[in-house]
Amino acid sequence: MFILGRQPEISLAELRAVFGNAELILPNVALVKTESADIDRLGGVRKVGRVIWDQTGEANKFLIDKFSALPDGKITLGISHYGRDTSAREAQKTGIFLKKHLSRSMRILPNSEPEISDAATLGNRLGASPNKVELMMARAGHRLIIAELIGVQDLNTYTLRDRGRPKRDARVGMLPPKLAQTMINLAVRPAESLSSDFGRGCAKGNGPCEEDRAAPRNDGRVPNLCPDETLLRDSAVKAKTLLDPFCGTGVVLQEAALMGLKAYGTDLEPRMIDYSRTNLDWLAQKFRREIPYLLNVGDATEFTWEQPIGFVATETYLGRPYSFTPTEENLGENITNCNLILTKFLQNLLKQITSETGLCIAVPCWFINDRTRHLPLTKKLTEFGYEQISYSEGNQSLIYHREDQIVGRELLVLKKKQ
Repeated sequence: MFILGRQPEISLAELRAVFGNAELILPNVALVKTESADIDRLGGVRKVGRVIWDQTGEANKFLIDKFSALPDGKITLGISHYGRDTSAREAQKTGIFLKKHLSRSMRILPNSEPEISDAATLGNRLGASPNKVELMMARAGHRLIIAELIGVQDLNTYTLRDRGRPKRDARVGMLPPKLAQTMINLAVRPAESLSSDFGRGCAKGNGPCEEDRAAPRNDGRVPNLCPDETLLRDSAVKAKTLLDPFCGTGVVLQEAALMGLKAYGTDLEPRMIDYSRTNLDWLAQKFRREIPYLLNVGDATEFTWEQPIGFVATETYLGRPYSFTPTEENLGENITNCNLILTKFLQNLLKQITSETGLCIAVPCWFINDRTRHLPLTKKLTEFGYEQISYSEGNQSLIYHREDQIVGRELLVLKKKQ
């Protein structure tokens, strides 16, 4: 069971790209049939749990039997409810029922909302040991699905990889690392998906090793990493290069490197290349690992990239930033300029990739007076030689946007037409 992020349509698309399929059972909850899932490599997912109950009946006896079988010692329990008629009171009632019917020492985390907050999940180390449990209970019609938490997004490490980097520049955009992860996952096709060993995985087994789970963090933020960690089972995927032709300060490159891909970035501005280099060297030192990368100054509309290119994930030129609503004339000039630059980029890129190259390209869109304005080129992708891939419900656009922003990012998942 996956609890989707702030923009669930993008989160769902990411799951479908990584796992091949995902069933949306509630607006923010999806189910995937898979033997393993590591949340550390999924930018759009807040929590993930292993399904232990999926039926139309009540699960009271099942839960009593489950908790009775836990190892001796005090149990810490958090309960998160999802669904239309859920409430904090409902979640508390489930906890009170279990405490009443179990002859065990049990601490029930208080609910101010139907869902235990991510901070509370992390702070209480739920899922870190058998007796620290979070139940994720989703009601979809008459169907009750219960999952036991196995992972939650570590907000501290994302903050470190975002605000902790030595070089940042708000003028060229502030791509969130979580969105960069999602874009990479959308570029890597299901048949070539990165393994679930991403993150703090260790060569001695799948996912975080026991030493990593038990060890305290080095500085309160960075997880201890095994020196022999491995991120990918598929050496063919691991050897592939991910290109970011508008690399800026290197956010996509850093996330690609953490996924075990070779990072290749180009940018028109030499200053951005210097920033990317500084940030990638910092990443290598902070996470104690080799970061293979290649950086070049180059104009994406005409540059010839080194081959082979396995994947392309990039936030392209987003045009002028706006702090207030532009005039129609100003917006029109901006759209025309962006459309021209990105058309030339797509034409240049097409000549240098194959039909096997996975692409996820973020282009600008604008929110003006309750209307979304798209680049004209998004309607002409077939004419340019591209096929658009849809992982969303009803082929809807994948748009990353905050309510207080005028400029959004439209994610185009593409492949070269054969």
